[in-house]
Amino acid sequence: GEDSDLAPVTGKQLRLPHHEKKAPELPEVQKFNSNPHLIPRLPILPVFPEIPHSSRLIDETLHGKPTIAGIVAILHNFVAKFHNLNIKLAADKTSPVNIVHQVFELIQEELRPLDEAYRGKTVFPVREDESIFMSLASFREYLLKATLVAAFSNAKSPDKLFIGAVVQNCFGKVNADGSIDTEGKPCRTGFVVTGKNKAGRDQVTVSDAPPDANGIEDFCTDPDYKKYCDSGQVRVMYVHEPEAVGPAMARYYASKLWGGETYFVQSDSHLQFAKHWDSKYIAEVKATSNYPKSVLSSYPPGFHDSGGAVQVVNESPGARLCSCEFSDDPIEQDIIRINTGSNYKGTEARPTQIPFIAAGFFFAHADFLRDVPFDPFLPWAFMGEEIALSVRAWTSGWDIYAPRKNLIAHQYRPGRMG
Repeated sequence: GEDSDLAPVTGKQLRLPHHEKKAPELPEVQKFNSNPHLIPRLPILPVFPEIPHSSRLIDETLHGKPTIAGIVAILHNFVAKFHNLNIKLAADKTSPVNIVHQVFELIQEELRPLDEAYRGKTVFPVREDESIFMSLASFREYLLKATLVAAFSNAKSPDKLFIGAVVQNCFGKVNADGSIDTEGKPCRTGFVVTGKNKAGRDQVTVSDAPPDANGIEDFCTDPDYKKYCDSGQVRVMYVHEPEAVGPAMARYYASKLWGGETYFVQSDSHLQFAKHWDSKYIAEVKATSNYPKSVLSSYPPGFHDSGGAVQVVNESPGARLCSCEFSDDPIEQDIIRINTGSNYKGTEARPTQIPFIAAGFFFAHADFLRDVPFDPFLPWAFMGEEIALSVRAWTSGWDIYAPRKNLIAHQYRPGRMG
């Protein structure tokens, strides 16, 4: 092969291979062949596919000739080294403080060069063609396919919708050589309600389980939706469950799958959508007084599992993220919690400015990635992610607005759902 090694993006992801094998050629992105950074195409399946010529792609990406494949090769090198570091830290019984220091040193070594190479600019030129990139961080998510189906089915311009998904799953038992054994029940559930105790309360247990469903595979092999994957509109990075270290890190990875689309949307991976949600959010963000440096964000209303049927969200007045308080929970004390305020009345001429960004949904022009690049130094972070993002956006000149209508719905789920 051309290079002496491969980015560890195969079933052998957990070790650093020394020899590159020739991978089958993939079709080019014909609809967007004027964008060389999309070629070579990032493989979707099988999970952890090899990226040919990864060393060259990494070197070119770090020296001003970026490709999405090169960026993902950098990310997978980091994840593989992180896995090996985890094993060493556990064997050495390293203290929490030293764990943080050593992980930050690895981030500094492996990820910081990529961010520094494109500081103050977007990695790729922004295509002003009204295209939308949706960042989806997915952790063992059983509604990922349903979310993708709903997003494309309800979009006015599905040909302009692009997905960047980070799929963090239990894919099976990872053997010492990095191969994956999917036989039997090699995984473990979270806490799942399995009955009632004598007091009539939910009884939860953790059980053995088969590998998690891969929503990307289910979507991309569905005859009705396969075309979106074949056209290069779905990009994916796979992460083994033990290397998942919280939503902030997953969203950092997902932001790196952006390929020059006009708008950047960050959302959770268990959503439903209103009809023509895409064009309506574009119109809404343009209606703000600070556009293009405007962010739409909200905590969307909830929904219950529809049993697989595609549900269309009924539009309703949006709510403003206008209040906050310090949590009184012993685990979260001294951390600010954001709360919703009043709803729109329906007579407002423009979206109202608010102080907070919700990490589970925001919509902005892709220049946001230039001014507020995602922070790789937030492993294990959950509470505080939104406050940090809000402060960084506002101090970079971006105003935040509540959309006047709810065009998406979110499944809010207790931890005991597993």
